[in-house]
Amino acid sequence: MYIISKNKDYYDGVVGTTGIDKTIVYERTTVIEEDPHKFIQPFTARKSWSRRGKTPFSKFQSGYPIERKSIYGGSSGFIVGFCGKLYIGWKFYREVEDIFHNTDMETFITYDLKFIKKHVVHKSWDGDLINDIDYILGYNPMEIFRKLKTPIFIFDTDYDRKFIQRYRRNDVLITNPTLKDYQFYKVMDSYTAFQEIQMFIGGVLGIGEKEIIEVEDKYKIAQHGFNKNSFRRSKANGKKRPQSQR
Repeated sequence: MYIISKNKDYYDGVVGTTGIDKTIVYERTTVIEEDPHKFIQPFTARKSWSRRGKTPFSKFQSGYPIERKSIYGGSSGFIVGFCGKLYIGWKFYREVEDIFHNTDMETFITYDLKFIKKHVVHKSWDGDLINDIDYILGYNPMEIFRKLKTPIFIFDTDYDRKFIQRYRRNDVLITNPTLKDYQFYKVMDSYTAFQEIQMFIGGVLGIGEKEIIEVEDKYKIAQHGFNKNSFRRSKANGKKRPQSQR
């Protein structure tokens, strides 16, 4: 697979061990959609505060409260779409101090569902975390991949947070994201990720494959510097040129 991108991701180095197959091209241009009304289904934002009509996907936008006993001061979930499957990740935030007593925010990313369920409140007025997770992981997302024409996307319910106390969430839908920013290597090693992307682009999406054009023999001969007289004997040697066979 030949990758065209300005940014490096954690699986790019696999090319050095497997070689480059230029018949499959992944143009990894990152697009961040910040307008919720332009999100693709099922991530389209719902303005209603009531439970009616909401899906587990839209509930992610409302967020889930953190357990009181948790060492973290805040959290937000995100969904990774990778080669036909959905994965749930979570960002946990807490304040830390450096040696100069300056306060900073530390972000811990995990895909461990047991850890997530331990630190996030299961039930709230807006729904049930465990049921929502089960729904999302059992959802068939193939139509999303085909519409976005990508092997990878991320639905981040709190993009680029800088402070633990945040009163306005920033929901984004990222096409062709940099997976190392979301520590996806905790889910899948670089070699497997590379192979999955290559197979998904070539076999499922059917994009990025360069058409192989068959060239007629007479044109192949011309490209190598030969012409119609190259294989005939000249009159200078006094021998008769053989007749061409039909």
